[in-house]
Amino acid sequence: MKAYLSILSASALLFVACTQNKPKETVEAKAEIAKACYLATSGLDSVKMSFDETEVCVTGALAFDFLEKDDLRGEIKGFFSGDTLFVDYTFKAEGTVSKNPLVFLRKGDTLQQGTGEIETYIGKTYFKDHAAIKFDEGFLFKPTDCE
Repeated sequence: MKAYLSILSASALLFVACTQNKPKETVEAKAEIAKACYLATSGLDSVKMSFDETEVCVTGALAFDFLEKDDLRGEIKGFFSGDTLFVDYTFKAEGTVSKNPLVFLRKGDTLQQGTGEIETYIGKTYFKDHAAIKFDEGFLFKPTDCE
C-alpha cells in the first residue's frame, strides 16, 4: 500500500509541475521545448502521437484510427522517468470523457507501447506494478514528420 501511495504522490507532483499556469517567458527561459511526432501501424489500424517535451513534462495529442472500431482522439500529459514515458490519456468516447494511463519505452528513436494491469485508487488510475509492464505487445511508434 505504501508503494502505491509513493508512486501516486510522485506522479501527482510531476503532473502538477507540468500543468501549472506559469508565465510564458518563465517557461521559455528555463526549458528547451522539443517537439516529437510518431506513427504506429498494425494492419489497417494506425496511431499518431505528437508531443512537446521539456525537462519536466510531456504534453501533446494521441489519435487512434481503427478500421472496425470507433476512433479515439485526445490529449496526453505526463513525464519521462529514464527511458520510460508515463502519460495520462484523456479522450472522449461515446459521449463520455475518460482518462487512462499509458506507458511507452524509448528504444533508440522509437517508442514501444507497454501493457500491464491497471487499478484505480482515490479516483486516479495507474499501473499497478511498474515492474510487470510488458513492452512487447503494444504499438511500436516510429518517428514521422510533424504536420
